[in-house]
Amino acid sequence: MSERYSKLSALPENLYSTGAPVIIAAGALLKDNQTGKVLAQLKIRNIQDKAIKAATVTLTPLDTVNQPLGGTVDHQYLDLSAARDTDFGQKVPVFLPDQATRAFSISVAQVIFSDNTIWTSSGAPWEPLPAPVTAESALKDRELTKQYQIKYGSDCTFMYKTEKDLWQCACGALNRQSEPSCHHCRRTAAYLSALDLEQLKADRDARLKQEAEEKAAAEEKAKKSRKLAMILVPIAVVVIVAGALIYGSMKNSIAYNHAASLLESGDYDGATAAFEALGDYKDSADQAQQAQYDKAMALVSYGETGSDEGLSLILSEGEAISSDANLSKMYYEEAIEIFEALGTYKDSRKMADSTEFYLEQSIKAGDYNNALALMDSGDYMSAFLEFDELGDYEDSRERTNLALSKIFDGIKEDFGISDDDHWKASYDADECLITVSYSLGSEGGMTPEAFLSSIDEGTRSAIEGSIEDTWHVFDGIFVDCLGIPCQVCYYLNWDSEEPVFTYPD
Repeated sequence: MSERYSKLSALPENLYSTGAPVIIAAGALLKDNQTGKVLAQLKIRNIQDKAIKAATVTLTPLDTVNQPLGGTVDHQYLDLSAARDTDFGQKVPVFLPDQATRAFSISVAQVIFSDNTIWTSSGAPWEPLPAPVTAESALKDRELTKQYQIKYGSDCTFMYKTEKDLWQCACGALNRQSEPSCHHCRRTAAYLSALDLEQLKADRDARLKQEAEEKAAAEEKAKKSRKLAMILVPIAVVVIVAGALIYGSMKNSIAYNHAASLLESGDYDGATAAFEALGDYKDSADQAQQAQYDKAMALVSYGETGSDEGLSLILSEGEAISSDANLSKMYYEEAIEIFEALGTYKDSRKMADSTEFYLEQSIKAGDYNNALALMDSGDYMSAFLEFDELGDYEDSRERTNLALSKIFDGIKEDFGISDDDHWKASYDADECLITVSYSLGSEGGMTPEAFLSSIDEGTRSAIEGSIEDTWHVFDGIFVDCLGIPCQVCYYLNWDSEEPVFTYPD
């Protein structure tokens, strides 16, 4: 069975008009392949502090060569409670009157806030905001990018930039020009905009030089310690007390250098244990925490790729995992545990929150792929439940209805119902309700009221009895198999907007 909806066109991402309290994050034009109707779906994002309770948009339908089709269409989003950075509208279809529509333009005409103040469009054009620029792509140097994050913070993966009356923070959040500090991370625009690239390069070079010198010094110190030990061992036989003191100092120094080399080689747990064993010698306690922090950061990096190269960081020697294990999930879970254990060390708390988000996305991606596999294997009931649990992730809503249509085809086959396009089944996730619909096949143009007045009481009673019997069968099946109740609707034909019979009413 083909997909219910076909995408006809899409809007550019992140449309914005100067001074507007929202951006149009995304928009698509869809065609209902069963009814032929054309509809638009929009995702609108609040980008200022006050919550939004209502908004009005104006759509202009366009033909295949982007010429207007008739007049504009106004649509209201009501009963909202959209706080800052919250999206709305993505679940609400906006039906367009002309089925020849193949594209559309859009503007937000009015926004009503929770305090009953109103913003009205000045008529400025809605144009796409440029895509954010990552620090890595802008700086084009791994060590320079690292220096940038040392200066501003490990969550700063973007470059500060201004666009119209907005500015984008290094953390990725969008802010108004009237806001001196980022609403998400509280960094100031003045601080971010004052980036001195030449000074950043100088800081990078100084850091790399210092790291190289420290490494060379550590190696030289270890070499000298070994030579000194060879000289002092005979003396220690004669001067036991002095020898013991010297040996203790040498032992700590050698152990410290050994711990540092373990950390440098990526043996994070070995380095942690070695530094902890040194107690309060030098900065051993801090280095033990740094070893665990580096391990967690490495796990986050492996989590992004799902590579098996990081398995040695989470598996004991000889331990194995199944071939279909979600490696990204395992890396993120281990990293979160480490960041939480580190508490206030550096930005561990913030990294724990960020990694928790990555973990949730990884789990959803795994569940989505599992649901696709269930569909491919013909286990439509399990696939339905998996896609329903995923909610708005990717195209799970559409695939939930696709799985339901497959289940419904099987039910019709079991009951000997011919596939004559008189029956349909759809799922409303918000209401948790399956609707089984039947088309009476009546001629177009007749209203439900006219149809009811055209039949006698006996015919009406027979139809109502039939729909009640139908409901008992389908409701029992869907409740038993999926745990979801259903309703049965009889339509005059598939173009009818309202059913003529519904049970239960």
